[in-house]
Amino acid sequence: MTGRTRLPGGEPRKASQRRTRRGEAPTSRIAPQWRFGDRIEWQKKVGTFHRDLGDGNAEVTIANRAYRVRIGDLRPG
Repeated sequence: MTGRTRLPGGEPRKASQRRTRRGEAPTSRIAPQWRFGDRIEWQKKVGTFHRDLGDGNAEVTIANRAYRVRIGDLRPG
């Protein structure tokens, strides 16, 4: 083995393909576990977490109103 990278069929790579770099692995983001009463921020509004609806949505209370929002859109407030 010469150490050169070859294509799956065994033929050598073209000159334009030889000096490419692989992209970095994307960083994973860990979502927080929300509990009843936690302060949240959603669309620049601060409220409280009420409950997880189990389908990727949550019920939050902002200014005495209940909203159904995506859990991925919530931020700690």
